[in-house]
Amino acid sequence: MPAPSVAESSKDTAAAPIFTSFNADYLVYRGGKSHGTAKRYLHKKDSHYEMGYSSDITWLVFSDKRSETSTFTLEQGRLKPSHYKMIRTGTGSNRHYELRLDWQKQQLFTGKKPTLKAIDWQEDWLDPLSYHQQLVLDLRAGKTDFTYQVLNRDGNNKVYHYQVVTEEALALPFGTVRALRIARVEENSDKQVLAWVAPELDYMLVRLWRGEDNVEQFDVQLQKVQWLTPTSTVDGLATTE
Repeated sequence: MPAPSVAESSKDTAAAPIFTSFNADYLVYRGGKSHGTAKRYLHKKDSHYEMGYSSDITWLVFSDKRSETSTFTLEQGRLKPSHYKMIRTGTGSNRHYELRLDWQKQQLFTGKKPTLKAIDWQEDWLDPLSYHQQLVLDLRAGKTDFTYQVLNRDGNNKVYHYQVVTEEALALPFGTVRALRIARVEENSDKQVLAWVAPELDYMLVRLWRGEDNVEQFDVQLQKVQWLTPTSTVDGLATTE
């Protein structure tokens, strides 16, 4: 079932673009076999949005469990992240990263115990999760080439460059959808990232593939999505799988 048409509703009003809240479940594959699950969500909370990603993966003797959250606002068509957190446990060392952005004071704090980072402030910063939703806005606007200034987990700026490669039918645990294949463009890199988003699901991420030296590392595929926006404001509320 198509996503609620929030893009169309926003065109009919003077309000800023809005996002539809959702919960989504994914299966994580490697070599064609399922090795875990993942979840993504986007929730509206008062004046801000919260986006989350979590995964639980087991492969041979390796285990990896992680969760990420991003809190952001939307102003004049641009996302402004205020807090990002990632916690990882499993084989090897555990990790805890946090970013806090104070837009009024133009200050960036990093770490579980916030420490002011000495870095030149940039008005277009995004975090490792929030740029996904900026991509949705840019795809709605018809763009096919994207460059984002993304803070990594240590608070260092990195340029992410993506391009729409093609549109194709994609068979998933969720079902078959028409999807845009988007490639991350990196020169002199041995890592590959491909993402598929479905226009009929308001450009939701339906598949994410990562490789290194063209060897698959993991393949995350959509299994189920639940739209959470009230039926009084959006038609088509449903759980689809």
